[in-house]
Amino acid sequence: INHLKLKGESMKNQSGVLTRKGLAFLLAIAVAVTALIGWRLSSDAVVKPPEEIEDYLFWQAKGLTEFKLIGANSKQLVLNDLKGKWSFIFFGYTHCPDVCPVTLGTMGKAFKLLEQTSAVSQEIQGIFISVDPQRDTPESLKDYVSYFNNKFLGVTGEPAQLEAIARQMSALYTIHPKEPQKSDTYLVSHNSTIFLVDPQGRLYGRFPPPQTPQELAEVFVKIRNFYNERTKKQWVLF
Repeated sequence: INHLKLKGESMKNQSGVLTRKGLAFLLAIAVAVTALIGWRLSSDAVVKPPEEIEDYLFWQAKGLTEFKLIGANSKQLVLNDLKGKWSFIFFGYTHCPDVCPVTLGTMGKAFKLLEQTSAVSQEIQGIFISVDPQRDTPESLKDYVSYFNNKFLGVTGEPAQLEAIARQMSALYTIHPKEPQKSDTYLVSHNSTIFLVDPQGRLYGRFPPPQTPQELAEVFVKIRNFYNERTKKQWVLF
């Protein structure tokens, strides 16, 4: 009887040990999954880009909120139109005497270089946002941007709409007072940075002045490669 009693207690103890081991194993899995999810959610901030493109990228991509601008033929530009492509965005105005034509000219030449690769050509779009809606109509913007690239899109909007999108990108501009007795003669100060929005509709990087066509094209290809490689690695882990 004592032998059977001891045997029963031994089996009970073994059962308890197995249960504790099982709980410890499940807990370890839970911790690992939680850590993996945390890494996935914060991957934008953790993964460091190559040194040659580091200065062009924001530390963490910034999701943009909804906006609405107007182009030729009453075609609207909204946040969803930025998704699925890389968008090169520049703020300015058609009466700009120097910065705008120079920057758009540089961007147009860079696009010609990028369009030599069919895959890249399908993934990019150039957008010129006029912050001078009083003088720049959607139709006049279409004619203006087509001079630099016939695929570029020119848009504008009401002052509040322009401020909303410009503020999200930290694109500063100031409309100066009109000259006496000349209601349509005035200058607009604005930065000359080209902003880069990724296919997820996030502010991903920027090209500060001065820019060259070769620089824009080469750096963008490296940014695109880095973005695609990181995306692949993230999916492989799941």
